[in-house]
Amino acid sequence: MKTILRTVLCALSVSVLSARVSSLTGEEIVHQWNRLVIEVIMEDGFGPPVAARIHSYANLAGYQAAYHADKSYTSMVGQLNGFASCPSPSADSVYDWRVSAAAAYQIACSKLLYRIVYSDSLAKVHFDVLAKEVPEDVFRRSKDFGVAVGKAINAYAKADGYTRTQGLPEFEWPRCDSCWIPTPPNFARPLSPYCGQVRTIVLKSASEFPVPPSIKYSTEKGSEFYKAAVEVMTIKNTLTAEQKAIADFWNDNPVLTNYHGHFIYNSRQISPGGHWMNIAEQVMIQEKTPMVRSMEVYSMLAFALFDGFTACWQEKFRGNLIRPVSYINSYIDKTWEPLLQTPPFPEHASGHSTITAAAAEVLTHHFGDVAFVDSTEVPFGWPARSFANFRVAAMEASVSRLYGGIHYRRGCDAGNEHGKLIGQAVINRVNLKR
Repeated sequence: MKTILRTVLCALSVSVLSARVSSLTGEEIVHQWNRLVIEVIMEDGFGPPVAARIHSYANLAGYQAAYHADKSYTSMVGQLNGFASCPSPSADSVYDWRVSAAAAYQIACSKLLYRIVYSDSLAKVHFDVLAKEVPEDVFRRSKDFGVAVGKAINAYAKADGYTRTQGLPEFEWPRCDSCWIPTPPNFARPLSPYCGQVRTIVLKSASEFPVPPSIKYSTEKGSEFYKAAVEVMTIKNTLTAEQKAIADFWNDNPVLTNYHGHFIYNSRQISPGGHWMNIAEQVMIQEKTPMVRSMEVYSMLAFALFDGFTACWQEKFRGNLIRPVSYINSYIDKTWEPLLQTPPFPEHASGHSTITAAAAEVLTHHFGDVAFVDSTEVPFGWPARSFANFRVAAMEASVSRLYGGIHYRRGCDAGNEHGKLIGQAVINRVNLKR
């Protein structure tokens, strides 16, 4: 039901925008494209690593097409892995960079998303509005430049190895006592098992920063691993109202399976990366961030998410560690269930912890310790939450996986450490100011 509703709302929002908007600022265009990408990713049902990849290339296209609007900014060519060239505008010609940005976003999204009817609709809205205030020759030149940039970014994205991973044989997970196995209630096959093989965009490789190891596996009562599983079970069984609220708020399971007797249906939720892209949008609107800086923030945040998931997924499918529900059902309590549905991929380390720590580093770099209210989950029935700063929010997101019963504490802590290194690498290596 939610999926159908969101599709209708997306179409309605475009029609309302077309009817009411008479002018558009550059930052409005950037925020609207990022909002559309978040919404369509939910409808398309992309997993977390793939969603982060989409955010990265879409915003790279927008930035490369329109950073020229602020002379203090420079190109990302040469700063990203394999990104060696991109079209440049004519030095002696006039452009409207809003038009260029919209065109670049549209072309990039045409290859990144499935439901391109929505991106085409948003582009038409933007072009219809801008064509009324931009001279015809400037409009055409600006749009053509944005299209050229979008095509260049699509070529860059195509070379990252993701397409190759989609043609690999169906993944067969290893069988051993400590190995991950499909988890209830869906017992689904592993999600995106080859995403750790995709080219990173900023990190030198997915394995550049080592992930702190998991606790040594053991089924012996009194062992550290056994006690870690008991902690997960005990916390879930004694959750406070606040702990449950935290787990629900940060659930961000892109495709949630609902069971009502014999009736089973899927509903869509925002992805973990999309949640942080939405936090960025909320803060930038609060801070009145201008167009080019908005694209800078979105891009660097998306790169941290993309590389965070890529590095985390490589480690997950290297270690293939068993999830708490499987271990507890086998060795402690066969009837125990976690609060949240366990995602279909191995335990160590926590993806939420990794990418939220990376995201918090990037946003703290740009905005400092700004307080904010996060209303991302309001459309899904959970009230807004207030945070003193981004790192506090990231730590809450991390521990939410322990409260939800789907990660051991060690997996959360390891993800935090790993994610901070990734976020700092993005900050140190992507320098967009001249």
